[in-house]
Amino acid sequence: MFSSDFRYNILERVVVFLKKENLFFLGLLGIIVLIACGCGFLAFQKEEQTVLETDALKIKGEYETLNDQINENNNLKYPTVTLSDDNPFVYRSESEIVDILNNKTGVIYFGFSSCPWCRSILPILEDAAKEVGLAQVFYLDIQNIRDVLELDENDKVVTSKEGSNGYYQIVELLDEYLSEYSLTNEKGEEISTGKKRLFAPTVVGVLNGEIVSFHEGSLDSQKSGYDALDDKEKEELKKIYVELIQKTLEGTCNEAC
Repeated sequence: MFSSDFRYNILERVVVFLKKENLFFLGLLGIIVLIACGCGFLAFQKEEQTVLETDALKIKGEYETLNDQINENNNLKYPTVTLSDDNPFVYRSESEIVDILNNKTGVIYFGFSSCPWCRSILPILEDAAKEVGLAQVFYLDIQNIRDVLELDENDKVVTSKEGSNGYYQIVELLDEYLSEYSLTNEKGEEISTGKKRLFAPTVVGVLNGEIVSFHEGSLDSQKSGYDALDDKEKEELKKIYVELIQKTLEGTCNEAC
C-alpha cells in the first residue's frame, strides 16, 4: 500500500506535467492559428490579383474576338482592337458604378464590345491610363441595360424596352453631362425624345463622389466609328484622356506620397 505522501508527490508531478503540456499545446495552437491567418491573407491577395488578371484577359477576349468580323446590321467590318494582357479594365456592376458616382473615386468607362466607336478609343484609353499610372479603369457594359425608344407611325416616341433600374440611376447622376436623345424619322427629321442618353463610349472621372471630368464619344473629326483614327487623332484623344485621368487623381495619394 502506498503512503499518503507518495500519492501526494505523484499527484503533484502530474499536475505540473499537465500545466507544462497545456502551455505547449496552447503555444502550438497559437502557431497554427498564425500560420493559417498568414496563408489566408496570401490566398486573399492571390485571389484579388487573379480577379484583376481575369477581368483584363476576359475584356481583351471580349473585344478582340470581333476583330475581322462583319457587322451583320450594316455589312461593315468591326474596327480591330488590340489590348494588353495586363490592361487596366475591370468589370463593375451597375450598383457598384452608382456607388462610385455617389461616394468614391475612379475612372469609369461605359461601352460595349460591338460598338465601333468604343473599339476605336479603347486601346488609346489603355495607353493613357498606363502613362499616368492608373491601375484600374472601371468598365460597365451598357449594351443591354439601356432603354430602347422608337417612333410609331405618327412620329410619337414609344418605349419598346425599359432600361434597368441601375441604368436610370446612372443617367440621373450624370444628367447634366449627358446629351439629349433624339430619333430620326423616315423623312430624315430629328425628333426629340425629351430624355437624356448614356451614349457609348463615355469616360467619366469621379473624385470622392464628385464628377470632375467627362468625355463622350471620340473626336469630332471621326465621322464614323468604322473610320480609323490617324496618328495625330490618336495623340489628340490620348491627351484628352490623360487630362481626364489626372483631374480624377488630383487630391488622391499614390505610393510616392
